[in-house]
Amino acid sequence: MEYFYLDGYAFSTREEYNLAVREEKNISSIREKMDLSNKDSVLGIYRRLVSKNMLTTPIGIEFERELRRRLIDEFAVEEVDIPNIRVEHRDKSAVAKNQSQFSLEQLQKENVRLSSSGMKKNIFIVGLIVIVIGMFVIAFFSPNTGYANYEDKIINKYSSWEEELKEREAVVSEKEAKLGITDSESDTD
Repeated sequence: MEYFYLDGYAFSTREEYNLAVREEKNISSIREKMDLSNKDSVLGIYRRLVSKNMLTTPIGIEFERELRRRLIDEFAVEEVDIPNIRVEHRDKSAVAKNQSQFSLEQLQKENVRLSSSGMKKNIFIVGLIVIVIGMFVIAFFSPNTGYANYEDKIINKYSSWEEELKEREAVVSEKEAKLGITDSESDTD
């Protein structure tokens, strides 16, 4: 496990480390701007920090404790007159929070449910792949099965019409010849 080190503390996550770095910068800013020899100034900043729970890392809590000790030891403030430092365990990781809510049995049930749904999805995907491959095989080995013969049928139909028309023309020409009708007479009608 990787740790992040700051001012003698080892933080287990980068998020906690970054929060501690921000708090350390804020504490440095407070030290620069604040008059630590003034009781009212120290008491005011201490109460504000504790009431708003602004400092939550060990570095921030250590600073609040330093202010508290100064108020009690140097300025003779009674402990009952100043608020206590609130220490709250904050689990910043949503995953860890969700994991702590599950029992081992619930996790095993969830694992079985997820694996069975994954299996169903895999079977469905394999079925779709088989269908697509089947469609390609059909398209490849029997191109235009329904339409290939239509062109031949149409050509044959027109050919038969043409032959029938030629036969009729021949019969008409024969009759015209018997009757003595010539092409020039038929054109004038």
